[in-house]
Amino acid sequence: MRAPRSPGAGPMGSLDRAIASRLAEDRVRTFPGLEEPPRVRGPVRVAHLRGMTDPFGMIQFSRGPVPEPKTGYTADDNARALVVAARLGLEDLAEVYLSFLERSLRPDGWFHNLWGQDRTPAPDARSEDCQGRCLWALAEVADSALPAQLRRRADSVLERVLPTAAQLRTARGRANALLGLARLPDPFPAATVAEALCAQLEATDPDWPWPEPVLTYELARVPCGLLRASRVGPDRWRQVALRTLDFLLSVVVEDGLLVPVGNRGWYPRGGQKARWDQQPVDPGALVEACVEAYGLTGQARYREAARAAWEWFWGRNLKGEVMVDPSGACRDGLGEDGASENRGAEACLAYLLAALAWSELEGEAP
Repeated sequence: MRAPRSPGAGPMGSLDRAIASRLAEDRVRTFPGLEEPPRVRGPVRVAHLRGMTDPFGMIQFSRGPVPEPKTGYTADDNARALVVAARLGLEDLAEVYLSFLERSLRPDGWFHNLWGQDRTPAPDARSEDCQGRCLWALAEVADSALPAQLRRRADSVLERVLPTAAQLRTARGRANALLGLARLPDPFPAATVAEALCAQLEATDPDWPWPEPVLTYELARVPCGLLRASRVGPDRWRQVALRTLDFLLSVVVEDGLLVPVGNRGWYPRGGQKARWDQQPVDPGALVEACVEAYGLTGQARYREAARAAWEWFWGRNLKGEVMVDPSGACRDGLGEDGASENRGAEACLAYLLAALAWSELEGEAP
């Protein structure tokens, strides 16, 4: 993806300058001898993804780098794994993950999320996050270069679940769905969901432009979905999404260093931001959102914000911990005591999706 040739300073030029200054000061210390953040050299590495996958699906958790089958499976993880497989053209893995979604589909058009080690459904309630991710994954396959039989199967399931898109009410559920709906030839489903999400974000307080009283997990997924829809929608969607993204950047970028909201207390409005434990889904989604924003606006500050989020995985974080390894595995979290030894599905997929997004910027002049 090439950015437009009309970059602008935008309303957050101070953030742009802070990020650039901090990166210039810290890069040599954190990555000795490197003038650029680590690149996705050659093919994205999926050895850990394969190791976490059995014939039934992607296993949810690991102990250290070793899959832990007793933790079961989720449609949530298998949907995101299907997105990765579709983008990389991994036919064998796409078959596994698509089959998982097919068996997870309930008669009402919603997906059952939790599955036990015995490969039977575990007690579960409806999850809008899961539903949105499954819609995203099915549309990715339908619009991919995977074999026609896989695309037809994805289309068949998508036809059955598409009516549920209009039932989504949460910002994340809608945003995840939009990442897929924006790929469909029929613009109506995406437009309906995007307009609802845009109105949801427009209705927020200017002092707290977020649709919930607490900032929690995977925050940047929300503006990312609306930005993706804005490629074929009105400029208003783009402006509202950028306002939301700029607010999130003001929260998670501290003097040029990415400090995601930690899950040990989150960040309630009027309270203090928790700094531990940080989860890879947050920098991962931020890479994706900022790459999308840069592609739409050409503003260098979004490229630099994507860089800061990408470098979090490689040691530009509060602990100086490298979170990934050559297999494509990613540690589950970053706490006060350092990085987790475990490398489960969600962390792995957050890293792989970030790597695919960051690779779109490689080779461009900074």
